[in-house]
Amino acid sequence: MAAAGGLRRAGWRLWRARRAVVRCQQYPPLRALQASAALRAASDEHKKEPWASSSQQHFDSPPAGHQPEEKPQGPHPSYTGQGGQQSEDYESEEQLQHRILTAALEFVPEHGWTAEAIAEGAKTLGLSVAAAGLFHSDGSELILHFVSDCNTKLSELLKKEQKLVQLGEAEKKPIDEFLRDAVEARLRMLIPYIEKWPQALSVLLLPRNIPSSLSLLTSMIDDIWHYAGDQSTDFNWYTWRAVLTAIYNTTELVMMQDSSPGFEDTWRFLENRVADAMAMSNTATQVQSTGEAVVQGLMGAAVTIKNLAGLNQRR
Repeated sequence: MAAAGGLRRAGWRLWRARRAVVRCQQYPPLRALQASAALRAASDEHKKEPWASSSQQHFDSPPAGHQPEEKPQGPHPSYTGQGGQQSEDYESEEQLQHRILTAALEFVPEHGWTAEAIAEGAKTLGLSVAAAGLFHSDGSELILHFVSDCNTKLSELLKKEQKLVQLGEAEKKPIDEFLRDAVEARLRMLIPYIEKWPQALSVLLLPRNIPSSLSLLTSMIDDIWHYAGDQSTDFNWYTWRAVLTAIYNTTELVMMQDSSPGFEDTWRFLENRVADAMAMSNTATQVQSTGEAVVQGLMGAAVTIKNLAGLNQRR
């Protein structure tokens, strides 16, 4: 009886360890270390525990007809640190990736938008550098994470300004001033990484990354026009978004080559382009020429970004 009780408890621990293995398989490669550690822990605990006496076994055995309490389902999936420490709090793979990418931004100025930056970010969280294997080697996920985060910050800023206007605590800005300030606020988020931004743009122009990068760009432009109060439903809806997209992209290119103090030349260029857009009338001819200019501008931007991609400093 004593041997049977000991075997049942050992079997229970091994069963829990096997569940940890199954769950760890959902999060490669970090979870593989967790599975191995769980199996070793179960085996060591089994070796250390003495066999239960017959009297202990008597009290351990439930009476006839008694429904045993449901056993715990094992530890939550967690990440394993370099020292083998495991977090007991559940964390999805998506949440873990988000934390790693956020931590990696600190190392972009030194390592660029690379797997090395991601690995350094993982180390600051106590994770193995193998965490970089969760991401593509071109750094695209790190760049898209940064762009998405910047868009979210801009949206929150514009929403806060709108609320102040609605509460009567701030005056509504003229449309040209609002657009200029919104684009400038968004571009200023690039300043800590401006030396490495040409590399980021070249990666975003890779065919597999274009859909995601364009989605983030159009989402940002939509947010700006939304908080600017645009309610157009005709062709102007497309025209003004194309115009603002061209303004943002060309100003971004100017910024990467701007060596003036505080990027003064960039903000002056932005102000002039917004003024030009506001001065544009809505005749069919001008709308058509604007559309052609946007296409030509984007094609020129692609060539310029390609030329800038190898540069590590602004001119």
